[in-house]
Amino acid sequence: MSGSGSRSGRDTFYFVVLILTLITMIVGVTFTFYSLMASDKKDSTIVKTGTLSINYIDGKKINASPLVPMEEPSLNSSDFTYKKSFSVTSDGTLDQTLDLYINITSNSFANGDLRFSLYDSENVKIATGSFPKSGKILMKSGDYLKSGETKSYTVLIWLQENYQNQDYDKESTFVGGFEIEANQVKLK
Repeated sequence: MSGSGSRSGRDTFYFVVLILTLITMIVGVTFTFYSLMASDKKDSTIVKTGTLSINYIDGKKINASPLVPMEEPSLNSSDFTYKKSFSVTSDGTLDQTLDLYINITSNSFANGDLRFSLYDSENVKIATGSFPKSGKILMKSGDYLKSGETKSYTVLIWLQENYQNQDYDKESTFVGGFEIEANQVKLK
């Protein structure tokens, strides 16, 4: 009989430990639930997102062929230049900074002969430079775009006049595309 008494005592002990464990778990879950409910504020669960819409007004690719050597053209020039316009809209709830690139797939023009200017929506020149044979060129960095705002840009591409025979550029081609990177502005 002493064997069944110790077994019954052991079962009672395990049963008491199980009940205490369940009570501790219920108290912990209840405390956590009420703590979260008490600390919950009206706007504490709002999720903010950053979304961009890009409108390539005349297509995404840049294919420039019939360029003639010239000095830097004005924004209103249409002869012997390549003009590309696009706009960027922040559709999300976050402010962002934009980095505008041209990603060059191929450029058979002589180094430095093919140039660009970037204009903003007020027709103010904000960048200028020349294209390498390939790679990614940063045209504008850190341009601030508020939530709900749209910014427009125009890129002019031309063959820079160097006052020497440039027949070597006659059959040259340029292929590339725009790349826009947005960086979320940190909330305070």
